[in-house]
Amino acid sequence: MVKIERRENENENSEYTLTQKIIKTIFLVLTWAMIGLYTEISGITQKDLIIKTNSDYELVSRAISGRSFGYFIGSFIGGPLVDKLGNYCDLMIAISLDGAAIATIIAPYSSNVGMLGVLLVIGGTFEGVINIAGQKLILNLWKRKATGPLHILHFGFGMGSFIVPQIANPFLAVLAPSVDITNVSSINGTKSPFVIDPVTVTATTTNKTTTAIFLKESKIESAYLIVSIIVASLSVVFFLYQFCNRTTVYAHVHVPGEVNESNFRKAVKLVDPATCADGNRCFGVQIFLLIFLYFFNAVGGERMYSKFIRSYAIDKHNFSGDDGSLINTTFWICFAIGRLTGLLTGRFIPVRILIVIEASGVLVTAILLEIFARENDLALWVLTCPMGFFLSQLFPTGIGWGDFHVEFTGIAITFALMGGALGGVSYLWVLGYLYEYQGYDMFLHQLVFYGGCMMFFTIIMTIVGIKHGGRFERDTEGHADENAIELDELDEDITCINDEA
Repeated sequence: MVKIERRENENENSEYTLTQKIIKTIFLVLTWAMIGLYTEISGITQKDLIIKTNSDYELVSRAISGRSFGYFIGSFIGGPLVDKLGNYCDLMIAISLDGAAIATIIAPYSSNVGMLGVLLVIGGTFEGVINIAGQKLILNLWKRKATGPLHILHFGFGMGSFIVPQIANPFLAVLAPSVDITNVSSINGTKSPFVIDPVTVTATTTNKTTTAIFLKESKIESAYLIVSIIVASLSVVFFLYQFCNRTTVYAHVHVPGEVNESNFRKAVKLVDPATCADGNRCFGVQIFLLIFLYFFNAVGGERMYSKFIRSYAIDKHNFSGDDGSLINTTFWICFAIGRLTGLLTGRFIPVRILIVIEASGVLVTAILLEIFARENDLALWVLTCPMGFFLSQLFPTGIGWGDFHVEFTGIAITFALMGGALGGVSYLWVLGYLYEYQGYDMFLHQLVFYGGCMMFFTIIMTIVGIKHGGRFERDTEGHADENAIELDELDEDITCINDEA
């Protein structure tokens, strides 16, 4: 008896043409740009939020870390939601974009840190759902060819993040230089027509009272409104995808003969993340623990640098507000370039090697920042570029590394994003306290600590990955074994027929 091999043909069952795949990928990239817009505006407006809420770096950092709390919640909800309602991923993205836009509009009107934190938690929750639904769409659209599209997808985040400083900059408060304003604003007793009347702001916290003079008052409400309108407008596309262009996301397998539950389970290989490596549960646990720790540090470091680079440049190096915004923009431009470069590096460099290169780049750049950028403005400018470049690739490469070893279902992506969410909270809380009470240089000290952690966990991941091999390699070996068994059975059947004859 000859066994009929039942396997899923990835291309045959796809309901999208190549052109449709590319178009939908472009819209998903724009979705990630929207995430960059509404999440990173809190970094460029950090000083203004301190003014609005009458607080300090420690408290506002905790509020901003609310995004990571929400990210954790969204990841926890989004994984099971995507696995159970996979055909409604477009609807999830559309609703989440609108919800995030509403939370963003309200955020700058917060009169206290608590309310600001709650709104950022809501925005982060929607971000988590978008992240899982969007990445699942990409994985199902491109299947084994998804590594490149994943890097392009995350390029969108960098694109939105370097645009948002330009949107917000005209509305930021401008701190007066530390000179006698009365003398500067008058010439021979006559007020200069070119000088703006300063605004005095007194901030009182539980620890101290400070008075600051601003040449221009903060009007970040307008910046948040512009961002919200842009974000909400993209949701229309995904509502149309869901209701006007219904396409089943998951490929279905046609099995000749009677299709029942037993045949379906035999036809489709269902992978349990905890037992995916040759039935070795221990390996599955190791992989997911390492992925959790990897994303804990990767996302935490990214949030730390992006939220504090502008404040550090202004506080430590006495940059002007415009120059502080410009160095923040420089970081995000290099971040976006790094994501775009990942499309090529991911295609030609094995993911096991790529992840080591990126972690090494982060560690070396952090050490150079610690040595040269504490007093040197030029070094801070120059080294911000490679930091953005290497930081950008850690997230998509981590997803690629995980998918190389175990199948990344919605639950698996949730596990990774939850690690990133906790990392974002932890790094921002710790740095907010240290920056406020131990000095501005704690920003660079914690960067070195972060780089060391990334390198350590990357080395462990590489050793474990090499030891057990990738899942596609194991699938190939398994298929070879199945074919050998089938040939043996065929030989036995032929021998029996010959004996009967």
